[in-house]
Amino acid sequence: MSNFLTPAAAYLNRRNDLLAERSVVESSDDIKLINKALMASEIAMATFHTLEGLKTLQQRKTRLINWQDAGIREEIERFEMISNALSQFDGQDEQAFLAYQAAFFQLSTHFDWQHASPQMVQNDLFTTTFALWLETLEELFALSSRKLIFIRIEKILLFSLGKLPLLGEATEIYRMLRPLVQESSEKTLSSDAWFRSLESYVEAANLCSRAILIFCFATEAVLRGHALPDKARLSAKIKSHYDSVIEGTHPGF
Repeated sequence: MSNFLTPAAAYLNRRNDLLAERSVVESSDDIKLINKALMASEIAMATFHTLEGLKTLQQRKTRLINWQDAGIREEIERFEMISNALSQFDGQDEQAFLAYQAAFFQLSTHFDWQHASPQMVQNDLFTTTFALWLETLEELFALSSRKLIFIRIEKILLFSLGKLPLLGEATEIYRMLRPLVQESSEKTLSSDAWFRSLESYVEAANLCSRAILIFCFATEAVLRGHALPDKARLSAKIKSHYDSVIEGTHPGF
């Protein structure tokens, strides 16, 4: 879909459609639901601005690296190949995650870095995840059925869980993401009719927003050289994001 739209353009189309629908419905319940969908859209669109700001920060941090250097690319690819061979987990077993995190840390610490570095591998992770979430936002706003959105969110979250050890000791972040994996997985079992409903749109927008914000706040901490935020800090920052959109003070609007 990204070959003809952007998240911003798709958002405006969705918003206009919702406003047009609200102008013709008479039921107070329908109006409330449309208003919820409009607010969920704004909250999700605000995460797009957060992603864009984070991308700018990342580019400033890496502007002096020659990403065309063959030695760097080969070393990153070799590290990723070895890390992918570590014991994987299904996203729900915390003990398996802790063991995986410890093994990943040992690999990163003892890997024979000559040209690249763990920070460069982090950059690859950030770049990939930025693109995945931007495409997901676009599809969220543009698609008429949400089934593929929930499937996509689950896949991105599982991918993120598998890469979390790159950020450091990320158990708290794992504990924030794990319920979102379960939630998106459960939604994929819903009926086709529900996926086309406005309720499903609100659910998908809110789930997508929470997942993106956790990624953004964790990534920002890494890029700025700060400790990873714990669950309380993440929850507070997510609430602040929601509040700023509701109050109309978010810089994206």
